[in-house]
Amino acid sequence: MAAPMLAVKVVLAIGPKKLLGGALALLLGGLVAVAALPAIAITMFVPTGSALRQAHCAAPGSVPAEQPTGPLVVAEQILVSAIVDAAAAITPEPKAKLAALTAAYAASNMTASTIDMITDDTPLGVYRRTVRGGWGTAGQLQDTATATGLVLTGAGENRPGIMSDPAWIDEPAGWWLSTIGIHAEAPTIATAEASARNALAVVEPELTDEQLTVGAACNYLPLDGDNRELALRLVGAMDEGRLVGSDYLQQLRNVANGTALADCGIDSRIMQILLVALNTFEQVAVSDLNRRCTGSLEGAGESSSHYRDGGGMAVDIYALNGSSVTGGDGLSLQLLALLDSVVPPGSRTGQSNCRNSPGFTHFDEFEDTCNHVHIDVAYASPGL
Repeated sequence: MAAPMLAVKVVLAIGPKKLLGGALALLLGGLVAVAALPAIAITMFVPTGSALRQAHCAAPGSVPAEQPTGPLVVAEQILVSAIVDAAAAITPEPKAKLAALTAAYAASNMTASTIDMITDDTPLGVYRRTVRGGWGTAGQLQDTATATGLVLTGAGENRPGIMSDPAWIDEPAGWWLSTIGIHAEAPTIATAEASARNALAVVEPELTDEQLTVGAACNYLPLDGDNRELALRLVGAMDEGRLVGSDYLQQLRNVANGTALADCGIDSRIMQILLVALNTFEQVAVSDLNRRCTGSLEGAGESSSHYRDGGGMAVDIYALNGSSVTGGDGLSLQLLALLDSVVPPGSRTGQSNCRNSPGFTHFDEFEDTCNHVHIDVAYASPGL
């Protein structure tokens, strides 16, 4: 039976390691092979959703190699500056500039369209969108600033922009392009992104690599699946040194390999909570899971969510990214704010005495020692 899902507001992804070569070829089967820019927008079937992300995360060459900053010709720099200014007027997020520039380089190699006879099917402007495609009027598409707004925010319900999905900021460049109908193979995407980065380095050299890091969604651990599938993902994180802690983690290995004894299981929602934490922090340290399995009666004893009703309905996290947490420090509050948006009502967290409560929507609070973050679902609504 599939695990009850948390009401997650983040976009989930399947990591690239799970995508086999044959599946990738199938996913990319509808993409047009292009040897050089500009890319060709097509109307054939292309992957969407998680499959689309899989394709772009796993495709070789999707991450551009570092290259020295090169000068821009005058006409190119004028267009680049117009795009950067238009993106800045929409959002302060610098990745929007990178996304719009990548789209322009992929669509036209950053050149303006110079066509005398314009029809509704004529690719117009630096993004080469068409009137018939529903992207706007000929005047809007030929105006670089206006067209940038359209490709970033959308041109109506049937023409979403790159930023229409709240998770756009974590997606790879190929996902950005496919969102607006520019479907290209990995080498073309990589070339366009590298050109965009070079252009940004020329016009805004103060931007750092950290500000322009993309594709975080490629590393997301999915939250769907049955208990064993969830546990297997957590064991993978353990083997990578990202999920660390006490001997209680052996309980996850036992669930993953199917050898967990009675009263030694872990509630699926607790495993999902750990996956959400791992999608947010580089390392998560756990001190406590199922106490009924170990016979431990510390804390609240048999009333503890670690112990009652078979145990495994609580987790204690004692460190994030290698730093100890108290339930009231910045890392703790960051984790709790994220989880509060996704856990079912009635979920609980301890350490109310360790912080000035920010006020939670789904979490109930209680007092606990200030050397960890306690999270439990023993009193929560059934899985959503």
